[in-house]
Amino acid sequence: MLLLLLAGLSFAGAVFVVADSLTPQGRRRTASVAMVRRFSGATVSRRRGRSVASTDVLEDVGRRFTTASMREHLPNRIAAAGLAGKVTPESFAALRLGLVGLAALSVVAFGTVAGLSGTAIFLLVAVGAVLGWVFPGYYLDRRARARRESISHDLPEALDLLAVCVEAGLGLFGAIQRLVESNEGPLADEFALVLTELRVGESSERALKRMAKRVHSTEVASFVRAIIQGEQLGLSLGRTLRNLADDARKRRRALAEERAAKAPVKMLFPAALFIFPTLFIVILGPAVLELSRFL
Repeated sequence: MLLLLLAGLSFAGAVFVVADSLTPQGRRRTASVAMVRRFSGATVSRRRGRSVASTDVLEDVGRRFTTASMREHLPNRIAAAGLAGKVTPESFAALRLGLVGLAALSVVAFGTVAGLSGTAIFLLVAVGAVLGWVFPGYYLDRRARARRESISHDLPEALDLLAVCVEAGLGLFGAIQRLVESNEGPLADEFALVLTELRVGESSERALKRMAKRVHSTEVASFVRAIIQGEQLGLSLGRTLRNLADDARKRRRALAEERAAKAPVKMLFPAALFIFPTLFIVILGPAVLELSRFL
């Protein structure tokens, strides 16, 4: 019973951490702390308060239950989902533990009320704990995939705008600044983060490579490679951006054609399971009834 109580408290604390980090004040505080830690590599002391203290406690709990591999890969997954500065790896791990505890508590309560055997309750607890641990990671990957598709969809128009700005006399990062000011969305957020890294003294090559690593998109990786090689070889930036925009637009068209070609195959299984049986009942039902009368 004590373990169930601790699991419930852990889940409540994890929800509190996420809710606190999503408020405007918490978002600004977390973003600024993450930015200073990212570029200075120092431990930053935050102002004291009840919410900050509770956040630190839960992050310590999450840190105890994360392996070195998880600490290495979780920041990239969180950044790919667009949650960098909002959710830390430690709070994400605490949320996972809270969901595991909540699932176990719910299954035990349901099994007790339903009068299930101990073995059945144990198996259901195991299944619920696995689902509680896996679901946040699944949600994170799904959000990252949707964000990556949105970036790939918006990239050709963004490259056209960059090409126009560069041909009008702006530098690359001046054009990126204009893009960030006139657009919204995941791609504009990534470019804004690149500009922020440049302002704190990061090199343009490393900032662009870090963006490609965060997004994990073929189109963005091609853009970063072409820009870096163009700067090193002294190629025309405007022409390079035009070519990149054409290539990105062709990839987007090819992807749309590929999805359109897969649509009939994907529709076959729902049609076979739900549509065809209904049609058979409507068409053959009267004939079967008439035949049964004669027989």
